Amino acid sequence: MSRIPFARAALWASLVLAFDAAAAPAAVPAAPQAPFSFTAAPGHLPKNVVPLDYRIAIVPDVAKRTLRGTGSIDLRFDEATDTIQFNAIGMQFANVRLDGKPVKAVSIDAKREIVTVTLATKARPGRHVLNLAYDAKIESGPRGLFAQPFQKPDGSRDILLSTQFEATDARRMFPCWDEPAFRARFELTATVPAAWAAISNMPVKRRVVHGDLATTTFERSPSMSSYLVEFTGGDMASIGTRAGATAINVWAVRGQEQNGKQALEDARTILLDYNDYFGVSFPLPKLDAIAVPGGFQGAMENWGAITYNDQTLLLTPASTLDNRQLVFSISAHEMAHQWFGDLVTMGWWDDIWLNESFASWAAAKETDKRNPAWRVREAEDAGKEAAMRVDARLASRAVHYPVENELEPQNNADPLIIYNKGQAVLRMLEAYLGPDRFRDGIRAYMKARQYGNATSTDLWNALGAASGRDVAGLARDWIEQPGFPLVAARAECDAAGARTLTLTQSRFLLQGEAPAQPRWAVPLRMRVGGAAPQSVLLEKDGQRVAAGRCDQPLSLNADADGFFRIAYDDALLALNTRQFAALPDGDRIALLDDQWALVESGRRPLDSYLALAQAMGDRPNERAWNQILGALDTIERAERGTPGHAGFVAWARGLVKPVAAGMGAAGGAQTAGLQRLQRNLVAHLGAWDDPDTLADARRRFDAFVRDRASLAPDEQAAVLTVVAQHADAATFDQLHAIARAAKNETEVRRFYPILMRVRDPQLAARAAAIALSPEIPPQADVLRLNLVLTLAGEHPQLAWTTFTGQLDRLTAANPGNRPNVLAKTVPEVFWAGIPAATLQGWVKDQIDAGMADTLGDSMQTVRFRQDEKARLVEAADRIAARRS
Repeated sequence: MSRIPFARAALWASLVLAFDAAAAPAAVPAAPQAPFSFTAAPGHLPKNVVPLDYRIAIVPDVAKRTLRGTGSIDLRFDEATDTIQFNAIGMQFANVRLDGKPVKAVSIDAKREIVTVTLATKARPGRHVLNLAYDAKIESGPRGLFAQPFQKPDGSRDILLSTQFEATDARRMFPCWDEPAFRARFELTATVPAAWAAISNMPVKRRVVHGDLATTTFERSPSMSSYLVEFTGGDMASIGTRAGATAINVWAVRGQEQNGKQALEDARTILLDYNDYFGVSFPLPKLDAIAVPGGFQGAMENWGAITYNDQTLLLTPASTLDNRQLVFSISAHEMAHQWFGDLVTMGWWDDIWLNESFASWAAAKETDKRNPAWRVREAEDAGKEAAMRVDARLASRAVHYPVENELEPQNNADPLIIYNKGQAVLRMLEAYLGPDRFRDGIRAYMKARQYGNATSTDLWNALGAASGRDVAGLARDWIEQPGFPLVAARAECDAAGARTLTLTQSRFLLQGEAPAQPRWAVPLRMRVGGAAPQSVLLEKDGQRVAAGRCDQPLSLNADADGFFRIAYDDALLALNTRQFAALPDGDRIALLDDQWALVESGRRPLDSYLALAQAMGDRPNERAWNQILGALDTIERAERGTPGHAGFVAWARGLVKPVAAGMGAAGGAQTAGLQRLQRNLVAHLGAWDDPDTLADARRRFDAFVRDRASLAPDEQAAVLTVVAQHADAATFDQLHAIARAAKNETEVRRFYPILMRVRDPQLAARAAAIALSPEIPPQADVLRLNLVLTLAGEHPQLAWTTFTGQLDRLTAANPGNRPNVLAKTVPEVFWAGIPAATLQGWVKDQIDAGMADTLGDSMQTVRFRQDEKARLVEAADRIAARRS
């Protein structure tokens, strides 16, 4: 599943930060995992009765939000037993029979979500058939079978049905063995309005119309896990193409299907590339991409029928390059899951990283292959840095972490660890093994485990066999234990100028000290001067490495491939700073990342980082400057309300304005990424009250009001945001009119957040009312929460009052995400504007006990941020005093 794909890593970096200096157990790798075994796989259901084939028929009643269903399930009894256990939520059962005979009793454990069927007598080992009828509920949010209201292109209102089953919600639509190890075949039948299209994992087998209804039966699927079953029904239409033997279709609300042309083209390219890379062709006869209006954020990798939030699949003339990149990257992520997750499925939820990290890694690789001008490998760094910030706390958890109860809202995992850290570790391993050996191992893994389940060990064994290296021993350090190392490099020079490094490692924490020091085998990538990088495996403290000449710049994380920090000694850092311009882009990015993290942790002075930022000069590189802008934002926010704020902002403007001016002179000759960087620089200059930028933005806005074609979609957000920040009442009315006139949801999601950026308090109050108003279309209800959180940037008290007073309304669109919003997002967004005790007390009253640890982690974030703010203000003021 891609709720937050790598293209959105920067958003997560701003919303999800967690540091914990509280006492925690020492980071010790868990015992090595065994290869997958069905009988040994974790879970709560007994494995003596195994489903083989499901025949499920559903008849939804959308008006009543109810569902009638029947099931006929072929079972294999591996031993004689008089009980059958499976999963269900909120169901009532009738006419339950085994092999045609009534059963003795049916009992429901609602808390454990387990149904126990007691037979009149023990059934013998062998094949049996369980038949039953049941009533269930159609959900109002994205879990199980849910109803999604939406506004059609002509302005009328409609509703459709779709499903979201990962991780444990298939049991809401039909009774099933809802654990990933229980693979089976599925034949689904659905009776819905005859005017609707009906879509599932497999092609239509037959369709019978009877009056206003139609009953559609789909072909039987291959063996797969229950959470990958899919059904969508509604007034939808499709466009299609073929990729080899596979039919590919994009489905959307009727009238919007043509907006899927680019996604259709992308899907064909991606599928053919993946067929080649994985060495196993996509095995289903068709692959549908289904645009669900609203419903959930991101997408879900149902086998052969991927569901997407429509804003991540459809493109309109109002779409931007960011929209285009998002569509490609999420499609590449979800389609990678068709192999890594669907064809081969993790044995239990503790290995969910096998699905998500690999899909994220594959998506970045594919996106870079087909769109090299996007420089995705550099952009990945933002997602990696977000994960490293989470992993730099004492209580962080390993990528592979035990999941005792899959029903817990958090499963003891953080998306940034599961998606981003795992992805970065895979990239690091690929660089260490070499791309060809890595690919050969993946192909062997796919062929060996297809139509089955796997653990991490199965993957490491395949990669080890293909490369001839101890991949399991190396990977275990990074996957089975939390955290990552800080590698300290000390240089010595002999009389001839030859350089030798002495390397040591310790666990890197942003706050506090580790009570024990775990160890990692660290696959460094060392570049000396402009040479190609060479691999150096750091295995022990005090390891000495020859590293060229003492006058050559040095990188121990070439191309930023590694998931570790480097602390160069003072002489090496000074040398790299002097020769910063000569470093490759990736090496500059790695050095900026590491030095800023060392400043944040108090290990290095702020001057050391600002010297690197100044050494960038006016050289344009999107990721490097975005990293610098992020650091400057942190300092500027810390300085707000202090005497040093104006001086720091003036210095920051002086640093970035020459870069923006130089890029403006280049005009249309720039790549799309550099054009985006220029817009980001302009946005920051506007936020920092640069007079020239404000005047230019106002001029372009006035032209846009007169002629909507005067400002390209890619430029609208930056220009209008600058105007909104400095808007008076008349200007706000103009901005509001633009939002209300949005022609599609892409524009709705662009223009309404801009209103939340106003600095005038009275206008901000109007913006808060707009966020709750009927102007927002039903499929964009989830946007309301984001609008209020955006408002917190300039008006934390207003946003807090709005959020706490309208909590149910703001979380209704995605109730399953409410625990995360409360325990994580609220402290992380409001920490600077609301007293910590107020934050903690209010959230504690709203959450279940199971989220207490998550709230504790978030409050450590608050305390870190407060401490960091004080340190940055002191350091920035000290630097300013020296300059004056």
